[in-house]
Amino acid sequence: MSTQLLTLCSRINFTEENYQQLLEFSKQVEIWDDIPLLAEQQGLAPLVCRYLKDGKIEHPNNVRRELQALYLRHKHANRILTESLHEILSAFQQAGIRAILLKGMALSYLLYPEPNLRPKRDMDILVKKSEAKQAQQILANLGFDAPLPNNELYSDKHLPIADRQSQGMTVSVEIHHNLFDAYYPISMTFDDLTVPQISFPIDGTTAYTLGYEDMLWHLCQHVAYHANVWEPIRLIWVADIVGIAEKFALDIDWTHITKEYPLILNMLSLFHCFTPLSAQLLSAAPIKVGPKPQGIGEEFSGWPRVPFKPQENKGYKPILRATLFPSEWWLRLHYGLDTTQYLFLYRLIKHPLYIFAIASWRSVFAKLWYRWQIHPLKLVGRLKQSVK
Repeated sequence: MSTQLLTLCSRINFTEENYQQLLEFSKQVEIWDDIPLLAEQQGLAPLVCRYLKDGKIEHPNNVRRELQALYLRHKHANRILTESLHEILSAFQQAGIRAILLKGMALSYLLYPEPNLRPKRDMDILVKKSEAKQAQQILANLGFDAPLPNNELYSDKHLPIADRQSQGMTVSVEIHHNLFDAYYPISMTFDDLTVPQISFPIDGTTAYTLGYEDMLWHLCQHVAYHANVWEPIRLIWVADIVGIAEKFALDIDWTHITKEYPLILNMLSLFHCFTPLSAQLLSAAPIKVGPKPQGIGEEFSGWPRVPFKPQENKGYKPILRATLFPSEWWLRLHYGLDTTQYLFLYRLIKHPLYIFAIASWRSVFAKLWYRWQIHPLKLVGRLKQSVK
């Protein structure tokens, strides 16, 4: 029930029906003590705090205090991040650099009823590749520890992370010149954006972010990348995607999305299973709604996320089963399928080949991973393409 409660809270537009569902779920929660930690891991602590309070949901005092403390911590962090952002945007504007805010920092002001409800770990800013070094130098001038790359060939999607201590908190900024890493099969730079950027206010300052269609595609690709055999997705990402689609349903060019970014429609079809989309969105967007898949919300629990060795006493059959036959929900999310597409080829051929490829490549490149610290996720993009 803890998972269902958090899943229900992974949305921005909370209706009376949602509050009634939350009340029903809360009555079935037997262990509340782990809710604050789980909510924080999912990026939902401020939202859970708000919904339990506004819905007058009974829960233990210690849980209420922990959630309130997490909310206040994110509120403090947001204030410091926003102060730094004002400095950065002002300096960029004076230098003639057009900056586009990405992900959490933009969404918290564009989408959420109050920015403190959207936790942010850092600030991601997209600039033209020709202006990336200049932007990084400006951060250094503002007191950030902002290393510059040694050459013009940037192997990553962003320059080295720039850090600065401010009021007891580390403020981190990533200057992006591409939305995706060089090894990823997709590339999108400032000049590749397919729709105009949109402007929005941040405490009196005008900021810019991706157009709705590019933004949804970027966020869905981010979820697709992280829906892998190594790490779980975070429910706050679901709240972001559903929130954009819901709030701007009538402004989004769904024809453009259908033609260029069908992955968005497929993911919305999946997310509809546990955070029902509004009638307005379902009417505006050609989202295919099929039967609910088995194991909604269940993450991958096989190898390599769960190593074989610690499971030796349980036998290999359970972990082999979890590896080769994961939940239908995860399989559809991992391969970008909606709730209507057939799974036969993915279940019997594509997924086993994907696992076999990982096992083979992991064996061959194990020494490289440890010698040169090549993160295994940097191989995932290539592996997923190799079995498509």
